[in-house]
Amino acid sequence: MVTHIAHAYGNSRELLARALAAPIDVIEADVRYGQGELWIRHERRLGPLPVLADRRHGHGPPGPFAMRLYRGYYLRLDVQRFTVSELIGSVAGKKRLLLDLKSCKDAEAPDFALALTREIRTAGATGWVAVCGQFWAVLNSLRRQAPEIEVRYSIERRDQWERYTQIAERGEGARRICIEHRFLDDVRLSCLKELGADIYCWTVDDPAEAAALVARGVDGIISNDLPLLAGLRASGGLTSRS
Repeated sequence: MVTHIAHAYGNSRELLARALAAPIDVIEADVRYGQGELWIRHERRLGPLPVLADRRHGHGPPGPFAMRLYRGYYLRLDVQRFTVSELIGSVAGKKRLLLDLKSCKDAEAPDFALALTREIRTAGATGWVAVCGQFWAVLNSLRRQAPEIEVRYSIERRDQWERYTQIAERGEGARRICIEHRFLDDVRLSCLKELGADIYCWTVDDPAEAAALVARGVDGIISNDLPLLAGLRASGGLTSRS
């Protein structure tokens, strides 16, 4: 059974409502940490200023209090904040969550992991909230602090691949991944199959590519396209939508 994951649909209240109503399995959201607090957002904060900066990521305009720049970039005021606690409470087991951790200072990694562990445990959500990301210091801390929480290593570069294979060979707890779908060639797929890895592919917005990945045996598809995910689910992995 392939898992269908709505990419970044947990990043705002409006998108979350759409994903909760859709026939998908998992809602992905981005998490940032700073000054002891956890926030749901992809954007970076511009130093001490209450301003966030980012580029549009396939889900329409950036919302209120935003200033559009060139090539899809924008600034917006850091208002109407969305917390991890609110997100988990809003989902409340209706779907599963995949929290994608964004970078922090190395020294903050244990505190980031601890804050996230507390939120998930307090909500009684360890069975339906998973955590992924490319900032592996936090993931490693989280695995040590809370082995009951599912952790997925995100991979899109050769150096990450080399590090991951070393980690996976040392323990079954590391055999869940999210991998950029164009990086997943046949050699890497074969290696992952031998390891017994559970493989989610991001970000797949072409129906033919999604169907091909399912046919190759991946375990999950992460997409910006809710109709694509719904069609993939209804067809059992085959879709003809153009």
